[in-house]
Amino acid sequence: MKPTPFPIALNIGTDIVHLPRISKLLHRPSYFTRFTRRILHADEQRDFRARFSLPQPTPASSFSPSPSPPSPSPPLQPPSSITPDVVRWLAGRFAAKEAARKAAPLGAAHISWKEVVVTVGEGGRPEVVYLDGCEGDEGGKGKGEGEGSGGRVGKLSISHDGEYVVAMVVAAG
Repeated sequence: MKPTPFPIALNIGTDIVHLPRISKLLHRPSYFTRFTRRILHADEQRDFRARFSLPQPTPASSFSPSPSPPSPSPPLQPPSSITPDVVRWLAGRFAAKEAARKAAPLGAAHISWKEVVVTVGEGGRPEVVYLDGCEGDEGGKGKGEGEGSGGRVGKLSISHDGEYVVAMVVAAG
């Protein structure tokens, strides 16, 4: 007898992160800014600054001798001390985004860290948003920077226990 296919195309992604590994990375000289800039979307960087009372970036000078595109997300300056809560929050984002990239229709290789945004949905439940253009459509890379760039939503489950963070994402295929 031929098996009946599942009625809905779903993709599942999971990831586990060891907190001491992330802590070690974040404590390397000048790596905090590199890490946060690499994995956090501009909206997530703003949320991160607000949540941990980090200084907001100073606005650039209004006069510029040559027109250049504005930076999408100013670098985060490391806090004076990187607390376990900061490490846990960043490790959770890292695990959630890696799980979401694995659950993306074309897989992790076809979607960047910033094309997945971890948000809080209705009822306070975490979810991931795949920004427009990153689901395998033409020209997906680099789209979706800034607010209002909606996309497909994936269901996210994230758990912290001891030295580990685990995340699982279910997304439409």
